Amino acid sequence: MGLYALKGTIVQLGPCELDLDLAVYAFIEIIDPEGARTLVKKVAVGVDVQAVIQPGSQGTFFIDEVFVVGRRILSQLWGVSNGERDVIDSANLRTMLAASNMFRGIVFTPILGLGLPYLLAGIGQTWSLLDGSGNRRRFFHKALNGDVDGRSGPPLPERLGLALGRAVADLTRRHAGS
Repeated sequence: MGLYALKGTIVQLGPCELDLDLAVYAFIEIIDPEGARTLVKKVAVGVDVQAVIQPGSQGTFFIDEVFVVGRRILSQLWGVSNGERDVIDSANLRTMLAASNMFRGIVFTPILGLGLPYLLAGIGQTWSLLDGSGNRRRFFHKALNGDVDGRSGPPLPERLGLALGRAVADLTRRHAGS
């Protein structure tokens, strides 16, 4: 699963692009209570969570690594718990991307297999939603109770999709350059 939680303080919010639904930060830097810094890159933040974060915000920050076409977004900051309030964003990129990647995969795979990375990513995202490993509410409550293991990364089909996507991009660049 691509869900994980970071406890600490937001030290810095990088530059961002805004629209009506999301802010996409170039990075968010979080320092944990032991002083270790974590830099989360290309982070989408929905309006629900955006309203409660700023530099100096302390708490537990919930992140989901997702496979997005073009890699404009690498993850979503989807939840915050800071003792005063718990916020879970209503926009779930994993759900939206599962359908989008499956559709693109089905449409473009017959064309020289170009859609295979999307299809595999869509299968991985759909699987994580079906088997419950992508269940944000359950993860949120388990993390707050201390029942969550460490970070495990995206599911295997999603990792394969990423690897195949990079391979196809490299092949395309090589053939375009010759």
